[in-house]
Amino acid sequence: MATAEVGTGPDAHRERGYPGLALWITALLTLAILAAAATAAGAAPAAGPRFGDVTEGTLLWRAARGEPLASAPLLTTDVEVRVTGPVARARIRQEFRNPSASWVEGVYVFPVPEDAAVDRLLVRAGDRTIEGVIKERAAAKAAYESARQAGARASLVEQERPNVFTASVANVAPGAAIAVEIEYQQVLRLDEGRYRLRIPTVVGPRYVPGAPVAAGADAGTGWSPDTDRVPDASRITPPVRRPSAGRINPLTVRVELAAGAPLARLDAPYHAVRVEPGADGRQRVALAGGPVPADRDFELVWEPAPGEAPAAAVFTERRGEETFALLLVLPPSAAAAGARSPREVILVIDTSGSMHGASIGQARAASALALSRLTPADSVNVIEFNSHTRALWPAARPATADNLAAADRFVSGLRAQGGTEMLPALTRALEGAAPEGRLRQVIFLTDGAVGNEAALFAAIRERLGASRLFTVGIGSAPNSYFMRQAAAEGRGTFTYVGSPTEVGAKMSALFRKLEQPALTDLRLELSGEPAAGARPAALIDARPDPIPDVYAGEPVVIAIALRAGELPARAVLRGRRGSAEWQQELAPGPALEHAGLATHWARQKIGALLEQRRASAPEDERAAVRDAVLALALRHGLVSPYTSLVAVDVTPVRPADAALHTAAMETNLPEGWDYDAVFGMGQGATAAPAHLVAGLAALLLAAATLGLARWRAIAAVARAAPAPGASPRGAGAARR
Repeated sequence: MATAEVGTGPDAHRERGYPGLALWITALLTLAILAAAATAAGAAPAAGPRFGDVTEGTLLWRAARGEPLASAPLLTTDVEVRVTGPVARARIRQEFRNPSASWVEGVYVFPVPEDAAVDRLLVRAGDRTIEGVIKERAAAKAAYESARQAGARASLVEQERPNVFTASVANVAPGAAIAVEIEYQQVLRLDEGRYRLRIPTVVGPRYVPGAPVAAGADAGTGWSPDTDRVPDASRITPPVRRPSAGRINPLTVRVELAAGAPLARLDAPYHAVRVEPGADGRQRVALAGGPVPADRDFELVWEPAPGEAPAAAVFTERRGEETFALLLVLPPSAAAAGARSPREVILVIDTSGSMHGASIGQARAASALALSRLTPADSVNVIEFNSHTRALWPAARPATADNLAAADRFVSGLRAQGGTEMLPALTRALEGAAPEGRLRQVIFLTDGAVGNEAALFAAIRERLGASRLFTVGIGSAPNSYFMRQAAAEGRGTFTYVGSPTEVGAKMSALFRKLEQPALTDLRLELSGEPAAGARPAALIDARPDPIPDVYAGEPVVIAIALRAGELPARAVLRGRRGSAEWQQELAPGPALEHAGLATHWARQKIGALLEQRRASAPEDERAAVRDAVLALALRHGLVSPYTSLVAVDVTPVRPADAALHTAAMETNLPEGWDYDAVFGMGQGATAAPAHLVAGLAALLLAAATLGLARWRAIAAVARAAPAPGASPRGAGAARR
């Protein structure tokens, strides 16, 4: 017997099973979509727009059967960032404008940087400004629901992943607008002597493995049902607009940069910008051509002039009795590094449907460059994965000319199709051990478009051994949370390749790190502690702990909290570089005004606590982690998995007899992605919205009287004329 499924949504195609059954399901669900659309159109009173009147792919919604269709709220996004030294403070302003004659609630899933600390919420409606407060997640949700039902303006900001948030805004009046302003802070990454400010603008479709489960009270509005392997899938899969319908969500970006040093370079590789120097040495950066669609990451890169970047720096901030510090140490450059060590390199390449187009070309080019840098002293293997995992050889082979040529041919023949079954590939890549004296390095090239990150991180922790895992984010909107955390769990590093023109420079920089010894066994020593008894160790908390390996060109960044007193006058960072001892002495510097170092430390501490939250841990341990995160997030006013920001107006504005309509806001497909390669035509029941599956039983009965050829004809017609307003197609459920 065929058994249902293991993947739903984007890239969920499978190459094996019963093609006839898959085609029947395709036709059945396509008919269901058409039938639902026709029913909806027929039921819509003349007062509302009809499906046939819509020519631009407008998302339509209704509150209940028989009520008129209406256009969903229109969304515009403005991002403003102020950078002072290594600290960035950002404000995201999302304006929900209601073009319909009905009252509306908008629900929008949006991205933030994976290491951002979200700590402020403002809601602006006309002359009213409502300040958000941080509350325990359930309490915040209850306050929002109460205001929503009472007809008061309200907004709720919830964290789904460290880089995925949901904003809900209730009771937007007909023809009116409500602006939701969210603020976050982050410490910027310094790599190869360059700072990078990266602003994600779109949540790409995720591959969702697992069998569907019954929707819970906290189910979201996404196109995927929750599953046993991704219990919150409905909250991380916002509806995706087909590109042929036109781009939406116009975005503006402005950055005020106070780098603190003269610059040798200032560049935005993915957007055209204009730069206006300020009299105080600041640089003001904005999009050159006005608003752009929110469909790719924005990145601003700057490089201090030669000799201007310090080898070590300490920033401090005082809050009451506590002192918070940020220590930044630049290790030796790759040029000054020692002899190259022989390596066993395992290239793992994502060839799922979401990699179709420019992304698979970038992955092939990056892989070819990796192969070209190997020598006969190295060994190599190549693994590709989509719905299945396929290795070039059973085990790594010496990097001889013949073997490298075979690997090149393998890489050149890769094509993007199918699902993102990442776990088997990850497991395969981490199997075995390299010969004595050889570094084993796994290079993972992917867009990270998965929803089961926790299971993947657990597999890395369990199987890493002596290997090191390096992630390469491919495409215009990679899952940065997966990239960074997988590399951290794998004791490696990560990089992004956002366009074909970057492959050479970005991958060359990564290979310089892979080919040189890392700083290992790092530890921080503060003067007078603990031997002199200046302060008990319990009063000092440094993050990360332990300090991970650091590669050439990357800084060591440590966040410190001291419960009382000042930072010691002397701090020493010690470790090993290859087989030699290494150390760097630091001295505290002056406090940065509004540096927000306390917020940064708290965000790092929360992240460390959440890493302890394992599904296999006893319930009391998980409860202790939850309590610690909750207390820390409430104290520092941060959004976390257990806390949310909520803003509620005290005065109801919606009349008691007026219905409230809820709309899940559409997102753009990331630039360069192929809609049909991601969502496909083989939609299975697990990816279909519930109201479109309601007539499935009747259609199945009708199917028994029709031949396969007729179903093929019906499916072909349906594919040629998809129903406007239909939800995005998650690819077919697997049949095995």
